[in-house]
Amino acid sequence: MKFLFVCTGNIARSPAAEDVLQRMTNGAHETRSAGISPFCPRPLSGEDLRWADLVAVMEEDHRAFILERWPETAPKLRVLAIEDRYHRRDPALIHLLEVKLGELLAEAGSGGRRGA
Repeated sequence: MKFLFVCTGNIARSPAAEDVLQRMTNGAHETRSAGISPFCPRPLSGEDLRWADLVAVMEEDHRAFILERWPETAPKLRVLAIEDRYHRRDPALIHLLEVKLGELLAEAGSGGRRGA
């Protein structure tokens, strides 16, 4: 499965999510991360969204940004609800990502059906 993680600046949360998912699954999934800011190291593109099977955004604002530009991606989007207050290796962020990504993996394992 291909996971795309999106935050604002692509500096802390989305790259950390990539790292955590790769560690949790022993590299079993392909991952990318991007940011919605045009000034981030890896700005989000339509190609990224087409590539991904599942797009996990950190905040509702990221979801709204994507839906405004690429409404067809709605079925792929999941909001992790992780605020922009952590540095990339913050143990609190890592723990929060482990919990949220565990839930996301369980959903993906059920065929993407929420609550299944």
